[in-house]
Amino acid sequence: MTETRGTVLRYTADRTTVTFVICLFALQLLVWYAATPLIAALASPALLFLCVITATINHNHQHVNVFKTPWLNRLFDLPLALQSGMGPYSWVLHHNLGHHLNYLHQHPHDQVDESRWTRKDGSLMGQTEYTLHLFLTHPIDIYRVGKKHPKIYRRYLMMRLPLYALFGTLLWLNPINTLIVFFAIPAFALLHTCRSTYEHHATLTSSNPLLGSFNRINRVYNLMSQNLGYHTAHHMRPGLHWSLLPAFHEEIRAGIPDSLIHRSFWGSDARTRERESTVLSTQSRSTTEAGKCSAAAP
Repeated sequence: MTETRGTVLRYTADRTTVTFVICLFALQLLVWYAATPLIAALASPALLFLCVITATINHNHQHVNVFKTPWLNRLFDLPLALQSGMGPYSWVLHHNLGHHLNYLHQHPHDQVDESRWTRKDGSLMGQTEYTLHLFLTHPIDIYRVGKKHPKIYRRYLMMRLPLYALFGTLLWLNPINTLIVFFAIPAFALLHTCRSTYEHHATLTSSNPLLGSFNRINRVYNLMSQNLGYHTAHHMRPGLHWSLLPAFHEEIRAGIPDSLIHRSFWGSDARTRERESTVLSTQSRSTTEAGKCSAAAP
């Protein structure tokens, strides 16, 4: 896709982005207003599926804001938060200013990745452990990164006010459906986001950006995720609009090993992942044993 600038939108490709988010928010409000709690609960799987898609939209919006006008972007942040479970500037602090700077740094590095997939001893977390760890600790990392970027952190705090006011109003008017539609579903969408990010980097220990990410070039996957599958390209140029990632991926494709490119919608070459995991475990044991020997030396 070629770069096409808009007048209200930064890129005309985001016409579908805005349409999707507004339509989903309208659907959420319809279920919240008209459905009984039972019907709202029964509609939850379908809403969750759609909110999972919004999670990647929110991610891309925080890298390259959809609108040219700042106040429209902040207004757009609100339905995104009530769909994806990540509030305004949360992605910016944890992801843009945290993970993107440190994704090649795992324990025992002193500047460890905010989305770290190793334990403190350098051993590999499983996907479930990683998911729960990231889900539970990301607010702590947002605060920690925020201390380094106080201006952004103040914006993060200020945007809590309209978000909590909107949520509080919905809760006051219809408490049960608010908890179903605007709390539980976004929370599960965020949990899914945490789980899905495990496959982006886990087991890759290289300090070379071309070797630091897994890629997924399945057409349906990238249609639903707004090209998040071109993950090496995204990390090498995080400020590049999502619609331009496939072209940049082709530019750097020769430097990406085939083992880091998956063509299926989900899953990967299990043998490759097992081999990489074995290498990582061996490296971790070697580091631990070397440290013990060093400590035991007179």
